Amino acid sequence: MNKRQFRHFDLFTIRYPFTAIISILHRLSGVFIFLLIPFLLWLLTIAADSKDGFESIRSILANPIQKFILWLVWTALWYHLIAGIRHLLMDIGYGESLKVARISGGLTIIITILLAILTGIWLW
Repeated sequence: MNKRQFRHFDLFTIRYPFTAIISILHRLSGVFIFLLIPFLLWLLTIAADSKDGFESIRSILANPIQKFILWLVWTALWYHLIAGIRHLLMDIGYGESLKVARISGGLTIIITILLAILTGIWLW
């Protein structure tokens, strides 16, 4: 009996379906948010401690690079929220077919882009 074994398993040469990419991005955004929790809590602690702390955080976030990083955090939060709602709806039985899953994946991307644009307008 011939057993087929993987000889060359390169994750970057595999073509993933669109729904798999949406799911992988949801997991990556969750890891990104999880790793940023200590930093965000530190910012919140300083900003809520006193008026001077709030002004120092405000002056730090006035820099365009820090605003861009804050925009990335907000975008990851928006994507994780929208994709999480999509996954929850699929868990209770809505949108399990391939056609609906592709449509909801596309809507996830479109809604996230719109929210990212609105967040960018709000920040700048």
